[in-house]
Amino acid sequence: MKIEEKEKIEIDFWKNSKHESPDVFSLANYLNKIDQLKILNAKINNHLKHFQGVKSVLELGAGQGWASAFMKKWILPKAEFTVTDISPYAIESVKYWEEVFDVSIKDALSCKSYDLSQFQDGQFDLVYCYAAAHHFVKLEETLQEVHRVLKPRGKCVFLYEPTCSKMFYKLHMRWVNSQRPDVPEDILITKDIIKMAKGLSFAVEHSYDFTSQEHKSIGMSLYFKILSKLGFLQGLLPSSSDFIFIKSYNEN
Repeated sequence: MKIEEKEKIEIDFWKNSKHESPDVFSLANYLNKIDQLKILNAKINNHLKHFQGVKSVLELGAGQGWASAFMKKWILPKAEFTVTDISPYAIESVKYWEEVFDVSIKDALSCKSYDLSQFQDGQFDLVYCYAAAHHFVKLEETLQEVHRVLKPRGKCVFLYEPTCSKMFYKLHMRWVNSQRPDVPEDILITKDIIKMAKGLSFAVEHSYDFTSQEHKSIGMSLYFKILSKLGFLQGLLPSSSDFIFIKSYNEN
């Protein structure tokens, strides 16, 4: 599928979604995001040192901005948040989550993750996304732009990303896209992402995380429980990963 086709599907999903279009704020959407917040909160606590002291935050692939609204309320109340998504229809719904959490997001705008030209060099302390990087169609270009807009020692955090080795990439891709066929998703190849980030002079921290509550079925819960005990297979088989990319202190 061409990049332009994938981007149009991503954009239009938020326009036509039964539960997540700009014209509706459904109970189903609310309950789903509240459930996801349990996972997000657990992951933030796992990496809390990377969030402490942050004053300016940029979220990529934010969808409706619910994650940043939550973080503004409970994690970083003094920080200024900017949320972005490729779909303007998603951004239209940020207002709902501002109201839910009684917060104000500094800026919410539609842009592509690999084109952050509206932001200045060294503007943000933290750039993050939650379960979104595997939707980015140009990941290396995205990381280049992230590197540019981060302050020296600024951090980029990718949370809750599906990962695997090259050996299992096609198999994992087929399975993931069979679960949610309405929006095409990719899988991050762990070694490739780490190599890509290091090539851009990021220091990299990577961890597999099997403690979240996202695996609802008995089969998936059992799979990840077993995988959590078999470290030598975690980099090979389909897994769930968090990435921290840290910009050098000497870079502008």
